[in-house]
Amino acid sequence: MSVKNRRRQIQEYLSEHEVMTVEEAVKLLKASPATVRRDFLEISVNGGAERIWGGISRRINRQDNMIPLALREKWYSAEKRFLAWNAYNQYFKGVRCIFVDGGSTTAHLGMFLREPEQVIITNSLPLCNVALEMFPSGGGSEIQMTGGRLHPESGLLLGPHAEAAVAMYHADLTVLSARGVTSRGIFNHNELIAGINRRMIENSDRVILIADHSKIGISAMNKVCAWNRIEALFTVETPENKAVLDEIRAMGIKVFSDSPFAPGV
Repeated sequence: MSVKNRRRQIQEYLSEHEVMTVEEAVKLLKASPATVRRDFLEISVNGGAERIWGGISRRINRQDNMIPLALREKWYSAEKRFLAWNAYNQYFKGVRCIFVDGGSTTAHLGMFLREPEQVIITNSLPLCNVALEMFPSGGGSEIQMTGGRLHPESGLLLGPHAEAAVAMYHADLTVLSARGVTSRGIFNHNELIAGINRRMIENSDRVILIADHSKIGISAMNKVCAWNRIEALFTVETPENKAVLDEIRAMGIKVFSDSPFAPGV
């Protein structure tokens, strides 16, 4: 296995687990302990994780388990951009007002918000930054921010003021991201994020979810909603998550699961 593929698999493992030991990496990658330690060292030096005794740990905020956006953006970037583009093409055309939840995947939507008659209400500073880079002289969609307490590592506005701002509006569509997606529903690791997600759902007509393949089959502490509130899921199907996606399809949810790396895409 190439160096690039080994390190990509390490990062993918850390997206679902807080710690990876040398022994776990040796078994997964079929590499020697010395090779694994070199990979761990290189990843930690580049800021992708931190070395711990006997292994490597993803960098997290120990208070609330929120992974910094700059780190999450490195994971599955091409996939997330494709999912955002697909969701935009399927659901944004002709829609007047849209809530967009903050997240490393939904931030990619800022690249496509070019409809001047469209109003985007969001708690995501990264999405706003992307939109400003794409449309520095204006001409894109109108963007309104919720206000609230800034979480500096994620670039999200959270808390009661953010939720109250959402409650003042009614949207035609809500676009959610998630930390975990199972057949039981949508989950997030942070209660403040889950709270504003619920307010967006309550105050909109339709709800769609964008989640990269690593989120499928993963649960978290805070349940956002059940599938009866979700119209469609945008993700990428893999052999590992196919069973869960089939269960979600069986509930009548539209699952858009093309791969950005498939021929013709």
